Amino acid sequence: MPEGNPGAITSSPDGSRLYVSLTNLGELGSGVISVLDSETLQEVAKMQVPGHYPYAGKVWMNAAGTKGYLGTNSGNVQVFDAASNTMTTSIPTVDPQSIAFSPDGARVYITGYNNRMTVVDAQTDTVVDEWVFDPAYGTFGDLEIDPTGSFAYVGGRRTHSVYVVDLASGAVAGSIEVGGPPGTLSLTKDGKSLYVTDAYNEQTIIVDTATRSIRTSFFLRIGYGFLLSETEDRAFVTTSNRSRVDVIDLTTNAMICSHSLLPDYQNSPQDIALSPDGRRMYVANTSHNNNTIIALAVPEERNAAFRDIPSGTQFERDIRWTGNAGVATGYEDGTYRPLEPVRRDAMAAFLYRFHGSPDFVPPSTSPFVDLRTTDKFYKEITWLASMGISAGWPDGTYRPLQPVNRDAMAAFMFRTVNTANFSEPADSPYKDVKNTDQFYREMAFMSAAGVTTGWPDGTFRPLEPVSRDAMAALLYRLNPLAPTNLTR
Repeated sequence: MPEGNPGAITSSPDGSRLYVSLTNLGELGSGVISVLDSETLQEVAKMQVPGHYPYAGKVWMNAAGTKGYLGTNSGNVQVFDAASNTMTTSIPTVDPQSIAFSPDGARVYITGYNNRMTVVDAQTDTVVDEWVFDPAYGTFGDLEIDPTGSFAYVGGRRTHSVYVVDLASGAVAGSIEVGGPPGTLSLTKDGKSLYVTDAYNEQTIIVDTATRSIRTSFFLRIGYGFLLSETEDRAFVTTSNRSRVDVIDLTTNAMICSHSLLPDYQNSPQDIALSPDGRRMYVANTSHNNNTIIALAVPEERNAAFRDIPSGTQFERDIRWTGNAGVATGYEDGTYRPLEPVRRDAMAAFLYRFHGSPDFVPPSTSPFVDLRTTDKFYKEITWLASMGISAGWPDGTYRPLQPVNRDAMAAFMFRTVNTANFSEPADSPYKDVKNTDQFYREMAFMSAAGVTTGWPDGTFRPLEPVSRDAMAALLYRLNPLAPTNLTR
């Protein structure tokens, strides 16, 4: 891609083009919009942004895909013609932050840094109104328009609130306190749910727009970008400080760890866009070595239902999450078999999928004397060994069909996350575990990390096999975005 740091990426409505705003390091004091072919990711055009300082803002496309709008930090919104890839009109505003279109496409709404909104005629790109609000409302940020076109939801960063603006009168009709400075706002198509990111408190808040109140469910997150899938059952979150794009299952409000992307720590994903069919994800990525646009296949959305897990089953939520995340596939007859013990081959499969089913070529010669290359889960078991999560037994066996005891389960899970800095306590958190026991550090970690508190009687029962339902619950809690609910 051309020289510069990609800050934001937008797909054209028909999916044929991608618009990437760049800080062009080769031309000091300028900004560039690079136009890419979405199939080849090759640049087909480049537009210099007039008077644009080094700042990579977001491009917003109108519904027809004929025009694009870019808020610049030189005090205007720049409009370009998508057919000719040429800049056309400059709309005067004050420090534009976000842009949204009315449902009928007749109006463009622009939020300004200093508590204001500019209303633009979308046909002529001329300002028809400007609303300046009480300074007490503070900085206006991201913007979403209700599907009826009656209201706008505006992030008030300084006041930690989302304001509801009546678009007929330009008056604030209400506010929703969200606990931290609202970042990205994402409104569902039916307008009933508003997702508000709060990077300061590392959470995403779900607002019920009918009552204008926060729902009780929310999930932790780290990052800034937030994008709903086409079905709105998932969200894609850029975690630039953790070098990945996370996929969130919105039916359980938990991260699908099995689809963490961009594992290289040198990568810093800034923004994401989806193709119109929802099958491809495009990531604007900055790196120490190479700035790139990365195309990724969107993981298939699942709505797993196991026929032996009726409503009210213990750990129902956790088991449902493993199915939706692709961590567990169940048996061919559609069952999950929650009370069966987890075998060592299945444990390898759980953890391999938990890590995103990474690209891995299994060795042509088995590293274990009791494991053939044709055995079920051979790839997953050898991946586990390659990662140092399991070295097998001293006699060179893996013992794939042997049930996993709870102490060994703790060791598997301890090694599957970054625990290098964990120091075990001198006093055991469990009545039946001594600090000299094998896997003591690993079992103590399970308690310290809140993955499990053990049984109500204070025991861990290290030599008891772990059941498949408990395994689902433990993986769910090991998930860094899962709400904590400590039982067993």
